[in-house]
Amino acid sequence: MPSHLFYLSGCDLRCAFCIAEASAFDPSRGRVLTSEFLTEAVAWGKTQGARNLQWVGGEPTIHLPSVLEAMSNCVGLPPIVWKSDFYGTPAAFELLSGLVDVYVADFKFGNDECANRIARVANYGAVVTRNLRIASEQSDLIVRHLILPGHFDCCFRPIVAWLQREMPRVKFSLRDGYQPRWQAGRHAELAAPLSRSEGEQARRLAAEAGLNVIA
Repeated sequence: MPSHLFYLSGCDLRCAFCIAEASAFDPSRGRVLTSEFLTEAVAWGKTQGARNLQWVGGEPTIHLPSVLEAMSNCVGLPPIVWKSDFYGTPAAFELLSGLVDVYVADFKFGNDECANRIARVANYGAVVTRNLRIASEQSDLIVRHLILPGHFDCCFRPIVAWLQREMPRVKFSLRDGYQPRWQAGRHAELAAPLSRSEGEQARRLAAEAGLNVIA
């Protein structure tokens, strides 16, 4: 389905392999979001065939007050897709309840040590899994995972196990196109692209677990 993507600068994670590199964290990039700009942009997007509006980043949740204000005064707002790292607060999801048609959640790490070492965040697992439960009660949910080289046992297995136990029918998008970017070279296992065998191994495990893997 054709989508109109709105990129917001800034992020609350610092993933060493971020494809957007330092520009993802630059608050000076882009223009100020207003309802007038959003209304004009949405109207233009519809002329191009867009069927929904996707908020992406960076991380859109850190701009939630501005996004909500802009959407509340936007004329002709299409269905909303919220792409997020899901490292937010329950209050944020309460505010989004009823506004988001599809959540796309990045479930990046299967344990807190890897999350802290690679993305510089604490208590990652508890925060993200709590928010996945909240989102699954609100609207359609897609869980994405970028398969990281060298993180099959420490991250991928625990994520598959949690999904199999907690929400086995959720749409699970496996991404196997990892490439070392930005500061990935600081971590030996992330310094090279994902091998084909690692990607195939991950897909086999997800299939064996009966997960609802989508393209």
